Amino acid sequence: MKIDKQRVRSILFISLSNLGDIILTTPVFERLCQLFPDASVDVVTGQAGREVFSGHPSVRDIIVPERKRSISDRLRDLGELRRRNYDMVVDLKNTLIPYLLGAPYHSSMFSIFDRGYGGAGMGLHKKDEHLLKLDRLGLDTRGAGLMVLKGEEERRFVDDNIPISGNKKTVLVNPGAKSHLKRWPAEKYASLADRLTEELGCEIFVAGNEDDREVVGRFMDSVCSSVTDLCGKTSLKVLMEVMKRVDLVITNDSAPLHMASAVNVPTLALFGPSDETKYGPLSEKSKVIRPRVPCRPCGKALCAVGPDEGCLVMVEVDEVFNAAKEFLSG
Repeated sequence: MKIDKQRVRSILFISLSNLGDIILTTPVFERLCQLFPDASVDVVTGQAGREVFSGHPSVRDIIVPERKRSISDRLRDLGELRRRNYDMVVDLKNTLIPYLLGAPYHSSMFSIFDRGYGGAGMGLHKKDEHLLKLDRLGLDTRGAGLMVLKGEEERRFVDDNIPISGNKKTVLVNPGAKSHLKRWPAEKYASLADRLTEELGCEIFVAGNEDDREVVGRFMDSVCSSVTDLCGKTSLKVLMEVMKRVDLVITNDSAPLHMASAVNVPTLALFGPSDETKYGPLSEKSKVIRPRVPCRPCGKALCAVGPDEGCLVMVEVDEVFNAAKEFLSG
């Protein structure tokens, strides 16, 4: 069905819940806003998505459903959405909602099986798998990239509060991640920071949100060199502004990895159980460091054959340092 763009004045965009996953859906959101500049967009997302989508000129409403809802609550919410009479619904959660709202145009639950990709977007990065939703609607997705969160207020905040020297190489490290299996040990990050400081003269910043405080605390207790601790002190927009100004980001598989990709900063990403072909860095200059074990990527929440900490503990500081040195010498 060919879409009459003049008929699309109201769009419902259903994103995901976790911050890293949400960031990987932003190319779909951005392309919708570009293709339908006169449309207002309501966004259904998780709590973490409020900061991602708030302030965008196309966004009319951000809807964050309660995590635990009764059937009657869900039916009530569905009725409210129906009353909004959307012209288009794009659902990245693959639910029945687009079919139940009666919008003239909507995404398919089955688009990930299209285009000969062998099911579930086999071989595609998650960003591109999400874009299949628009591709199946006949919409042009070429060149769609991750959304950069920015603002003049955030730029001034970094200028005034996070001075970044222009005389040294600057490195932002991110030792946190939602799953403990995705975290390279904080003590190894500390050893890495010390070597980057002592051997290469780098200026080091450490990122994280309040959930990462314990991990960053262990990092700060172990590190000997001077480090600027940004954990819990930056919004997403401020952190992206910092990333724009550093020379290298070294990170676990987590939301800051995708933020680094959005601003196209050189990135070293450490991957344990996750598949880097689906979730890896998208910066032009990037490298993935992974443990050399035959069982990965397993995608599991618990390591079935190795230590409680997971296979990432097998990655040595030397390997990460040498890769960082190569980036910083270029």
